[in-house]
Amino acid sequence: MEPKLTNDSHPDRVFRGLASPCYKKLWQAGSIENFKKVWLDCLHFHYLAFTKAKVLHRDISEHNLMVLEHPGGTVTGILSDWDTANFVDTAAQDGCVRVRVSAGHQHRTGTPPFMALDLLHGRDRIHHPRHDLESFFYILIWAVFHYKLHPTNGTKAALPHEKVANWLGTPDQIYDAKVKLMGSMEYREVFQSMMRERGEWVSLVKTWIEPLRKCIRDARFGAADDGIAADYAELAQRRQGNKDDVQGTDLGNIEEVAGYDDATYGGRLTYFRFMRAIGMVKTLETWDDASNFKEDKAILRAEKKEKLRKLLEMDASDTD
Repeated sequence: MEPKLTNDSHPDRVFRGLASPCYKKLWQAGSIENFKKVWLDCLHFHYLAFTKAKVLHRDISEHNLMVLEHPGGTVTGILSDWDTANFVDTAAQDGCVRVRVSAGHQHRTGTPPFMALDLLHGRDRIHHPRHDLESFFYILIWAVFHYKLHPTNGTKAALPHEKVANWLGTPDQIYDAKVKLMGSMEYREVFQSMMRERGEWVSLVKTWIEPLRKCIRDARFGAADDGIAADYAELAQRRQGNKDDVQGTDLGNIEEVAGYDDATYGGRLTYFRFMRAIGMVKTLETWDDASNFKEDKAILRAEKKEKLRKLLEMDASDTD
């Protein structure tokens, strides 16, 4: 009996022969505007692949964002290298997005300099869309430090810039460097270097990189708070049950809490949030029916109400 080819039994790599136009590297985009167009096009393709074809790329890197140049100088971004892509499992019990991990894909995937923090650290055992969004963000920083765009002769620096040199180190070194980038004063030095040394990229640093850093940082911190809240809730349940194992035992993982969408850090890091950070919600709504983003908008409204409530409470306490 011949083995049946299924999604869970296919080999890690499938080799195919393809004929396509000649694509250029990302640093050959020709201009900042072309670079942004290519980056957005690739993000668009990533969104469509995930939401429509139920496929997640899982290896977003500078080499997989390609440039297709048209007569007249216009460009289109091409998202390439889908050999580590995987199918999305939409049948999760809690209704949250999951990625089906087949027997040949139960290992960490991605290009280390651009991998998401939680994959480098080992927190996440499942590759989520937010990991790829985080990779798109790291590509922007890498480009600012290393790309010299030119209409006919774009180049990439031969050596890594000192501010991101550790991104080429071990997973632990990369993780430490990115943690500092996200949540410490060291980011100020990186930010100043980009603004001081890479003048042609200043607008992108201000309008894309800085807002996206805050978006991802706040999402991670919010997820950490969710985890602490879940721990408190579990401890309270154990105490109510008069259990003797309250101390000295491991608590559950936040991603295992029923109804919690760890794929988006509890709704904090989605395509909508990502595009909103760079002022591109209208562009996102051209990619799909705007009604598909109602939940994102509802979460935002709820967050704003909660912030307002806390501010009013603080004002009230100050006047007491």
